[in-house]
Amino acid sequence: MINGKNPILTMRGDPVEKDISHLKCFFPRPGENEEIPIQFIDIQEKLAGWSPQLKRSVYVDDFRDTENLKRVREVSVLRVYNWLSDRESLIELSEMERLQFEEIADMFIKHGGEIRYTRVKKNGRLINHFRLEMASIPEANVKEKLLEDIL
Repeated sequence: MINGKNPILTMRGDPVEKDISHLKCFFPRPGENEEIPIQFIDIQEKLAGWSPQLKRSVYVDDFRDTENLKRVREVSVLRVYNWLSDRESLIELSEMERLQFEEIADMFIKHGGEIRYTRVKKNGRLINHFRLEMASIPEANVKEKLLEDIL
């Protein structure tokens, strides 16, 4: 890793640096062929809506707090430990995405491994997707430590 970038190879074998800073933010949004190793911490049901004043999505617990928000919807907010950024991240999930995550989490509890977060294209849109992998990502520079030591 060089300055937050992972070297990758082109078809000719020339090294090229790939910026992964968007995978290390508080709300990571990986591309279709990018993966983030994560550890599940918590999941909460929230109301989400767009705040025109703040120009971003806002999460609230009570419907009375949605008065000035647009496009209010119920979402699940997944709190995870992002092993690439070495800190916590949040992932907003729809009901379908939450069910898919719960299946992967159940398999993780039974078999171990590593949960990876990515997004896949479905009906022309990128949706959150999780998968269980038994091996770690070889090109990622991730420090090995226990989650209980971090939290």
